[in-house]
Amino acid sequence: MAMWMRIALVATFATNMLGTVLFLPWFQHFRESNGLPGNVHPLYLWIIASWIFMFGLCYLWLGITGRTERLFLVIGGGGKLSFVIILFVNFLLGAIPLAATLGSLTDLAFAVIFAAWLWTTRSRN
Repeated sequence: MAMWMRIALVATFATNMLGTVLFLPWFQHFRESNGLPGNVHPLYLWIIASWIFMFGLCYLWLGITGRTERLFLVIGGGGKLSFVIILFVNFLLGAIPLAATLGSLTDLAFAVIFAAWLWTTRSRN
């Protein structure tokens, strides 16, 4: 795997760890200050935080080892893109402020990076 992609995966791990903290139940003020709903049932927050954390660990593992797991990057990139779309639609509906949507731009950047890597390394068959 190219070094730029390995660096991007480690950086994705770092942003996922920030996302994990954002969705931990006891950080209501952190969510609210980032434009997200603060008063959410802890069950949903734990589910979201655990998924973000697990994906982050996988990004770190791929970045460190240089393994090419195309399916994981398709799913990870798709998840990041869907997060951006969900926030953008909720902004358009007036459910969240623009600040919350702008906070997802790093996810959009990583989705584009993943897509670019997948495209440039696709099989020629």
